[in-house]
Amino acid sequence: MDLSNIREGELREIFDALEEAFGATGVDYYVIGALAKDIWYAKGDIVSRQTKDVDFAVLVGSMDDYEAIRSYLKENKKFIDTKTNAFVMLSPSSIQVDILPFGEIEINDSVMFAGVELDSIKVNGFMEVYNSGTEGQALETGHQFKVATLPSIILLKLIAYDDRPEQRSKDARDIADIIHHFFELHPTLIYSEEHFDLFSEDVEDKSLQEISATVIGREIKKIISSNQSLTERLIRILQDHIEQEEESPFVKNMIAETGETIEHVMRQLKNVLSGLID
Repeated sequence: MDLSNIREGELREIFDALEEAFGATGVDYYVIGALAKDIWYAKGDIVSRQTKDVDFAVLVGSMDDYEAIRSYLKENKKFIDTKTNAFVMLSPSSIQVDILPFGEIEINDSVMFAGVELDSIKVNGFMEVYNSGTEGQALETGHQFKVATLPSIILLKLIAYDDRPEQRSKDARDIADIIHHFFELHPTLIYSEEHFDLFSEDVEDKSLQEISATVIGREIKKIISSNQSLTERLIRILQDHIEQEEESPFVKNMIAETGETIEHVMRQLKNVLSGLID
C-alpha cells in the first residue's frame, strides 16, 4: 500500500509522539477527518488533496484526563497550544494536530473549554463510530491505528456541517468525493450477499454510484442503530438538503466538487437516505 500521498514520512514523528502520549495517559483513540479519508484512498491508490492536519478522537473520562494528554505532549514532545482553538496543538514542525475528546467528558453531546476563541465542540456520533465504525489499519510508518471508515467519515461530516455550516463548506465536497470513489474502494462490500438485493431485476436500474450511496446509508445505519435520536437527526439533515435542492449551500458544494448535475447529486443524497431508513 503506497501511502506517500498522505505524507506519512513527514508525519512519522507526530505519530510517534501521539502514540507515546496516548499510551502514557492510558486513553484509547482513533483517526478521523481528512487523514482518515486519505488512508482509505491510499489503499485504492486514489490521489486526493493532501491533508495539512492530523485529527484524532480520544476517549477520556474527564477534563483532567484530556489535559494529561496535552501536558505530556508539551512537556515531552515540544508541542504547543494554540490561542484560537482549545482542541488544537502545533507539533514542533508546526503541523496542526486536532485532539478531540469524547466519552464521559461530554455534556449534551458537547465538550467545552474556557478562555479561548473556539472553546466548545460537538462530538455527536463520536462514541458510535468508536464502538462500530472503525477498522484497524497498518501504516507504512509502522503504526497500527484504528481509523474511521468511509461511512463513518460521512456520518461525522454530516453532523459537523449541520453544527457549523458557515465554517464547514469542505465537508460537502468531501462527502461527494467519497461517494464518487466508494465503489472502487469497496467493491467486495457492495457485491456482498448483504447488498445483493440492490442488483435485483425487481429494483429500479441504478448506477454503481447510486448503489454505493445506498450502501453507505446502510453502513451508517448500522453504526448509529443504538442511538435513535442520532438516527433521527441524520434523517432530518439529509431530508433538509434534499428538500432545498439547489438552494442548499451543501448541495451546491457537492456539485462544485464533482461537476455533476443537480439531478445526479440529488439522487446520491436520496440513496444515502434510502439506505439509512431502509
